[in-house]
Amino acid sequence: MSDTTVKYITPPKSLRKKQIDAGVALTVSMSMIDAAEKSVGDMKDSYLQWVGADLNKLHDACEAAVKDKANRAAHVEALYNIAVEIKGQGGSFGFPLMTTIGSQLCRFIESAGHDLSDAQLDVVRIHVETLRLVIQQKMEGDGGALGHKLLTGLTLALKKVAK
Repeated sequence: MSDTTVKYITPPKSLRKKQIDAGVALTVSMSMIDAAEKSVGDMKDSYLQWVGADLNKLHDACEAAVKDKANRAAHVEALYNIAVEIKGQGGSFGFPLMTTIGSQLCRFIESAGHDLSDAQLDVVRIHVETLRLVIQQKMEGDGGALGHKLLTGLTLALKKVAK
């Protein structure tokens, strides 16, 4: 064993000093939280438009990956980047099912790589169409019983190509 001693380093508290100098309070009031929640709620309609455009891009990238095998990896990379955006926004606007499905899709692509087989691409396509369905049906929250069935189906599809 080495005879080195352990040195504890206490990090500086410069961030808090900068907050105090700027007049920023350490606490967040309920009115601030209410205002932030209202602001996010007011953007829900805008979110549906944004995500609709993203879902169209996601669908187009998926179709391009199916049709253009020579450049499939590039199309899947584009698809992955759009899916990352979708998964990052869903929960913020009351659609955590979008985040769950988007996250599942991203993890699948991360584990499989960008050069997907036809069967793997079918699983990606199912995820894309499921995301579109969630928004089309405006399935807020966890989607209830239908949301659960959708997630179960997606999990089965993932298991099928994993074998």
